[in-house]
Amino acid sequence: MDIRILSRGKEREKGNDYMPRKPAHRPPVQDRSRESLRRILEAAEVVLARYGLEGATLPRIARQARTSTANLYRRFRDKDALMAAVFQRLRERSSAATAEQVNLEIVRPIGLVQFSRNIIQGMIRNYRADAGLSRACVQYSEQHWETEFVRKSRVSEAKSFDTMVETFMIWRDQIKHPDPERAVRFGFVMIALVLRELILFRRARIFVDLLPLDDNTLNEELPRMFLRYLGVESNEVRVSPNCGNPRV
Repeated sequence: MDIRILSRGKEREKGNDYMPRKPAHRPPVQDRSRESLRRILEAAEVVLARYGLEGATLPRIARQARTSTANLYRRFRDKDALMAAVFQRLRERSSAATAEQVNLEIVRPIGLVQFSRNIIQGMIRNYRADAGLSRACVQYSEQHWETEFVRKSRVSEAKSFDTMVETFMIWRDQIKHPDPERAVRFGFVMIALVLRELILFRRARIFVDLLPLDDNTLNEELPRMFLRYLGVESNEVRVSPNCGNPRV
């Protein structure tokens, strides 16, 4: 039973006393308003990255955006409404990046080995560059798992992941694992978990006495581990970790 539905029913019974709730987000209609929204969302990303989820208060975001808190509240009902807009912006950016990275005409000549290295090294670079913002978004998602816009983000991420896996299947005959598609999926899930632990949640220091896990080590060893797990042998020259822009 949804208590929110019951409460709405009681409000309707009050007749003229019922006041509709303010929309979560007021979309911009003029160029000036769109520019203001862009500044607010950019400020929200900066504050989330710098101060974390709990420290990203609306007054602090308003100061970063060079606007008033009252103006921020006129555009967004509350912090959750602002987070929904941030998630949508990140989702659109991620989808565009994925589409660019898995263009078959571009990636087919690259080959399986180099494409794998590019993808994994791009993941390492992006996790490092956006660690604070990504960490805040992961924490928010875990706390609001069934919120509509969080679910939409999960669906979008799953579609991007499926697209990447389908791209790997153009080299299916080179993958010696008995189930090539499952191997690619499992391999990237493991890499994503490693990067979340070591970079997003800064737990590399736990292993400092065992092995230095800096980015050079990750750039070298994660692609090697992934390719060996797929059953791919290669003596190709390593590529420089300066291309690729995906995130899993």
